[in-house]
Amino acid sequence: MTQETRKSDLSVVVLCYRSEEGIVEFIQQMEDELRQDGLENYELVLVANFFPGRSDKTPEIVRRMAAENPKIVPVTLEKQGMMGWDVISGFRAATGDAVALIDGDGQMPARDIVRLWHVLKSGEFDFVKTFRSKRLDGPRRIVVSRWYNLMFHALFPGRPFRDINSKPKLITHKALDRMHLCCPGWFSDGEIMLEVSRLDLSFAEVPTVFHRNEWRASFVSWRTAIEMVRYMIEYRIRYWKRR
Repeated sequence: MTQETRKSDLSVVVLCYRSEEGIVEFIQQMEDELRQDGLENYELVLVANFFPGRSDKTPEIVRRMAAENPKIVPVTLEKQGMMGWDVISGFRAATGDAVALIDGDGQMPARDIVRLWHVLKSGEFDFVKTFRSKRLDGPRRIVVSRWYNLMFHALFPGRPFRDINSKPKLITHKALDRMHLCCPGWFSDGEIMLEVSRLDLSFAEVPTVFHRNEWRASFVSWRTAIEMVRYMIEYRIRYWKRR
């Protein structure tokens, strides 16, 4: 899609997997924040991909929301991967000059979209993200996250990023079109950051508060962390081969 055919100033890609009714309140909060800031030309790409045979009302809820709100773009496909596959399918549906990525569980405040949007639209940066300066999600998640970030920086030294998995992440569509994203699994955030580094994009990081998830069980486990490390090693080998 060319610059001339962009439909919106900002596309917000929201990962809604198994959010069910909780996504309704989160999207209402986000729209309130966007409108209070005076941003009207936006779209919300709600990614509610699903595994057949598993109980998940989210695709139905997202389609219902889209029928009632023309700013909502539903993405409800049969899943062929995990988070990374959802991210890629959401990015493909986004039409904005800038694209934001955020989880739909409410742990990252909807207000952060507005805060980062102002940083990005200054024109100084191609990419902006948060880092979690304060976390309220419990010691286990904090330990897993610190361990993951240590492993990332050990395998990819010299990358000046903090808190690889923190969202929202905002990027110009022009820069996003240059990225080669293919990871279907849980290393999606890491792949995005490696692409930021490979393309030498200008970037900024903004502090945020990460809240406890009150209404949905976390998908992050030690098994998930081990899968992330496996992908990290695969990408490390791939980068060596490129050199």
